[in-house]
Amino acid sequence: MIENTDTIKALLGKIPTRIRLCFLTGMISGILIHAYMFTNKLPNWDDINNVGSFGVGSEFGRWFLKYINPVDGIWSVPWIGGLFAVVFLSLAACMAVAALDIRSLTGVVLAPLMMLSFPSVCSMFTFMFTADCYAVGIFLACTAAWLIRKYRFGFLPGIALLVLSLGLYQAYLCLALGILVCGLFLDQLREEEPGEENSLSGGIPSKGGTFFSGRERNVFLSGVKTLLVLIAAIALYSLIARLIFPELDSYNGLNQMGRIDPVRLPRLILRAYRWVAEYFILKPYSFVNGFAWALNVICCLLAAALVIAWFVKRKLWKRPAGALLYLFLAAAVPLAMGSIIIMAPDASVSMLMLYQYVILYLFIIALMERSLQKKDGLFAEKKPAAQNCFLKTGPRLVSLFVTVVLLLVGYENFVVTNEAYFRMGIAYERAYAWYNRIMERIEATEGYQPGDAFLLLGEYGLSETPDLLGSYSMDGERFDDLSGVAKETGLLTSGVRQNFMKIYVGVETPEVSEEVQEAIHQSEEYRNMPSYPAEGCVQKIMDVWVVKTCEETLAPQSGG
Repeated sequence: MIENTDTIKALLGKIPTRIRLCFLTGMISGILIHAYMFTNKLPNWDDINNVGSFGVGSEFGRWFLKYINPVDGIWSVPWIGGLFAVVFLSLAACMAVAALDIRSLTGVVLAPLMMLSFPSVCSMFTFMFTADCYAVGIFLACTAAWLIRKYRFGFLPGIALLVLSLGLYQAYLCLALGILVCGLFLDQLREEEPGEENSLSGGIPSKGGTFFSGRERNVFLSGVKTLLVLIAAIALYSLIARLIFPELDSYNGLNQMGRIDPVRLPRLILRAYRWVAEYFILKPYSFVNGFAWALNVICCLLAAALVIAWFVKRKLWKRPAGALLYLFLAAAVPLAMGSIIIMAPDASVSMLMLYQYVILYLFIIALMERSLQKKDGLFAEKKPAAQNCFLKTGPRLVSLFVTVVLLLVGYENFVVTNEAYFRMGIAYERAYAWYNRIMERIEATEGYQPGDAFLLLGEYGLSETPDLLGSYSMDGERFDDLSGVAKETGLLTSGVRQNFMKIYVGVETPEVSEEVQEAIHQSEEYRNMPSYPAEGCVQKIMDVWVVKTCEETLAPQSGG
């Protein structure tokens, strides 16, 4: 007798309800937050130049991009790439929730909301041509952390996944590190399991009790194992990257990645802490308004308060070794968040590289959930007779407060993300209209024939006169720190113009070599030309129709 089986139902039945809810929340929140980007084509400079490509590859150490990019098509299609990315970001949230053992309904809803709304995701989608690959990199990093934490030999596939994640985008190693460190810290807060209380490290007992508990010993050993796994992953990745492309590009210090100078290490550690403190408290990024900054400060205070409260609850000062381990792991959480500074000390760090900052919110969610455990939580009272009013209502109020704060953080992220997308849309419309006007001037010039080579020269960034499209800025400077968000000037640079006109205006001309461009730029004839839109801003020089877009009056900055 053949039994009818509902395959999908059987598969879903094997997935815990909390994980299904986490995935569903991630999908809904991801689509709602980023629908503006998915239903429009809002390009930045890189997306224009890579609309049918994954961009950089093996020369940047990102050798795995070419294998992931074709999975959902090579073209930068927002709806396809966007949904593909949201699926993998939602799966990544499920892995993070499982790795940190978040089980409450509130926790499994808030975690994906934080991970799908964090501003780095906005930056990721502005580079839509490779957003799908980056989302897979985040998923691999979170899955690796889950495997390493859950299974005794999970470090073996974990190393493999970390190597693949590094091969997509190196910064996501910091995300895996953050999850693993948070997990180790949370492990300390659990009660001793049978057999652990007698598993001591061989230390000398103190007046307050055991020098080093079995739980702490296991956490310490797990920490050592985690460090070795990460070192192995970095070493294996570096070996593969250099075998595929021996001389990595020096852009952002990629060729120096993994090479840490011990002399610089103390300064880099302090710098990593400073970067984290500046983002959340001391020097908020340009897109963070006053209310969002206040919420971030509250989150930092909440995390610190819970860490201190647990330290007092466990009376760790009575056991120096346990206290030292506790404080070390507590300090390691923000260090892991800022570890990109140590990992790539010479890099120009952008918001795209700081996705691991979302760890702060996940840490608060997991720590708060652990604190609310009735049996051995932060508010648990061993003596039933103690009917303190605060112990009855306090935990609920604190939980409600934390939930409201994190929901407001998600809302603020939603607002700034969509304002950034809106500003990109305005920039694109203005740039498109500008290129059309330029093309009309070229075609109206006497002697021009379709197919003739033409060239737009002049960088607005080197001119004292702002570009003609940015006179009404619409608060565009607010997004200076939100990497990838294109304003008008970013769409008018020389490296974008030809591709913009080819893709969006539909005009393609013979390519003009860099030598000819430079010769034209240095010619007396070009220097004497008036700049757009004055009469005579279009002239034929060296058999190339040249448009002088602006008068360059500033010297280019070195090292740019």
